[in-house]
Amino acid sequence: MRRPSRSLLPAAALLLLTASPPYADLSEGQRAYERGDYPAAYREWYALADSGSAAAQFLIGLMYEQGRGVPRDLAQAVMWYRRAAEQNDVYAQFRLGFLYAHGRGVNRDDAEAVEWYGRAARQGNQAAQSMVDQMLAEGRGLAPGRSRRDSEHVRQAAEQGVASAQYQLARQYATGQGAGKDYAEAVKWFRRAAEQGLATAQYQLGLRYANGEGVTRDYAEAVKWYRRAAEQGVAFAQFNLGVRYANGQGVDRDPALAYVWFSIAAQGLSGAEAEVAGRARDAIKGALSPAQIARGEGLVKTWRPEPETPPTSATRPTPPH
Repeated sequence: MRRPSRSLLPAAALLLLTASPPYADLSEGQRAYERGDYPAAYREWYALADSGSAAAQFLIGLMYEQGRGVPRDLAQAVMWYRRAAEQNDVYAQFRLGFLYAHGRGVNRDDAEAVEWYGRAARQGNQAAQSMVDQMLAEGRGLAPGRSRRDSEHVRQAAEQGVASAQYQLARQYATGQGAGKDYAEAVKWFRRAAEQGLATAQYQLGLRYANGEGVTRDYAEAVKWYRRAAEQGVAFAQFNLGVRYANGQGVDRDPALAYVWFSIAAQGLSGAEAEVAGRARDAIKGALSPAQIARGEGLVKTWRPEPETPPTSATRPTPPH
């Protein structure tokens, strides 16, 4: 497993404070945060945020979103994220996209969500690109005048091998929106996109195998695709991979690895989803020895998502087993 990167929030952002130049002057706040003194961390970072530091603005927004050191206030989180995002902070762009997509602290606005996710994606954030692909595939965030009447253009692009179009076409078959509902066709197009390395398609293909939707149920295949998506930073795939390790479905039962994947998922999710992952992590923790817990926490701390390389280039790193 590898070090966390920008698509894992919030813990990954704090782990990068000493490694990334824009965050280097935030070390006092980081030390306070790590020892659980959130009010002290807030004071350290607020002064920097108020003076214009985008990195500090992001972290203040994060504290308001989570209610650490200050009362939870999503409107304040949005304000601070926006100040940082407008200075091109990729963390803040991603979180702002998430809050717009879910209507938290701001009225839900899919176009704004796609805009901010898109800005993060253009800086190389794979998780943000996955969210853009998923939202557009669901017909969310499209400009006025565009709708599912574009499905023929989507099909043409899919047949030409464009992975994001293949994913969109698969979603249309899966939901019956823009195409007749056909689970087998959905699986076919999810597979084509997944084989090109599109993380969201890998996750969706894993779901189909786990649920037996459009394909014979096969937990081993589900694990294969969940793992590939999880390694790229898809938090829902990480959670589902944890479930398979916890239950021994498609893989040997391994509570220690379930603990690791639940922990990583809890960092990448938010709100109720993060709480579910956290409860799953805490529930399985009781089955582990102190040594297993320590090792697992070390793996979580040093993990980072790894985008897949194109099939024609170097092979990608071997995921954890």
